[in-house]
Amino acid sequence: MSKKEELQKKLIELQILDANLKALQERANMINQKLEELQKTRNAIEELKITKPNKALIPLGSGNFVYGSIENCEEIIVGVGSGVAIKKKRENALEILEKRIKDLENNLNDVLKQSSAFVMQLEKVQQEIEKLQK
Repeated sequence: MSKKEELQKKLIELQILDANLKALQERANMINQKLEELQKTRNAIEELKITKPNKALIPLGSGNFVYGSIENCEEIIVGVGSGVAIKKKRENALEILEKRIKDLENNLNDVLKQSSAFVMQLEKVQQEIEKLQK
């Protein structure tokens, strides 16, 4: 294989690695957003335990709210997937959230490890390209 062909091969490999790294970074960002959402939800449920409010703003969507009253802070309606939600005691709802948070943190760690591997591979290919260009 000629030096020029080898260089073209390495450049294509570099582009593929770069695209994969960007996809992993996007995935990490999505996981981080979901983690933040779950942590805010956990904090809100924990706050209900302490403050026991009787009024709340209920989101309607698109930044619109109505005032409503909270009759029961001990039971939370928890989404379990596929549009299904079930009633759980507050402590059980917190356990479910904690498990989801832990699962996402593990997933994020896996993505970050994969990203590190891609970065190392990218650097290696870049060095090979530099050698071929000399």
